[in-house]
Amino acid sequence: MGYEDDYRQLWRPLSPLAAFRYLCLKAAGRGGPDPDDGKAMELFQVRYFLALARTLNFTRAAEACSVSQPALTRAIQRLEEELGGPLLHRERNLTQLTALGRAMFPHLEAAHTAAEAAAAQAAAFRRCEGEPLRLGIDGTLSAQILAPVLKELQSRIESFELGLTEAASPDLMERMMAGELDSAIIVEPEKPPDRLDRWHLFRERCVVLCPESHPLAAVEAVPVEALAEENLVVREAPGCDLDRTLMRLSAAAGIDPKLRHRCAGEDQLHRMVAAGLGLALAGERYGAGPGIAARPLAEPAAIRQITLAAVAGRPHGPVLAAFLKLMRARDWQLSKP
Repeated sequence: MGYEDDYRQLWRPLSPLAAFRYLCLKAAGRGGPDPDDGKAMELFQVRYFLALARTLNFTRAAEACSVSQPALTRAIQRLEEELGGPLLHRERNLTQLTALGRAMFPHLEAAHTAAEAAAAQAAAFRRCEGEPLRLGIDGTLSAQILAPVLKELQSRIESFELGLTEAASPDLMERMMAGELDSAIIVEPEKPPDRLDRWHLFRERCVVLCPESHPLAAVEAVPVEALAEENLVVREAPGCDLDRTLMRLSAAAGIDPKLRHRCAGEDQLHRMVAAGLGLALAGERYGAGPGIAARPLAEPAAIRQITLAAVAGRPHGPVLAAFLKLMRARDWQLSKP
């Protein structure tokens, strides 16, 4: 039976130090007292032993650990009591590890390394290095709208990490509720979840994308009836508010839109429009690509609300709190991507 099996066989949960002490005693061939008896070895004792094992000199080991030699000696003696035997042979001009010391060295070294790694990770988390900001953005919005805020966030918290997810707004809201995203920029739904905190950023018109050579590129605004005979490009993924708006306005106008082509995202959609495969609906702030004209729909109802959202009641880490503050403080009505 290995040490991991021994740990699983313990009859009640132990603190990490107590469990480690128990395994060291097993490695030393001792059953030992109750492993949770309050005598768990201290990490500073392990650090002193490792320094001594490497230098084989009490004076140099004490200097390396920045303690007095008597303090180091007492710590080693207490560690030996815990492990049930001498760890070093002490001679006048020579110090050597005993068989027990050689057996314990790799275990104590691994424990010390793990403890240092845990402390470093905890410190990094407090400095925000270990706290990625998990953001979502509706796929019909340009991530460029986040650039000024993220640049400012980088200047304030240099070590922050960002994970950015593009998806339809209903999917983003589900991911936030499931704890997979910290915040998202979404298109405001008709009935948003009650558990979402929401901050309105800006409203934008829905625009028709067409090739620059298309006749509709010359008009100031496009009535939905003008799309009746046009081939249209829509998104494959369900839940896109722009495609739903197109269907809703077409039904209200009594026309049957010709949904001829489908695409996986905005980049493909723009390329298909530029190639003359059809027209499409997009958000005003996304921007038209080369060879494409963007003209607003004439219908007053063809406007959507862009919203910043986060789950209500959940704690905000330093990075998320700073991001939300910067997003809310920005003048979105005057800001262009």
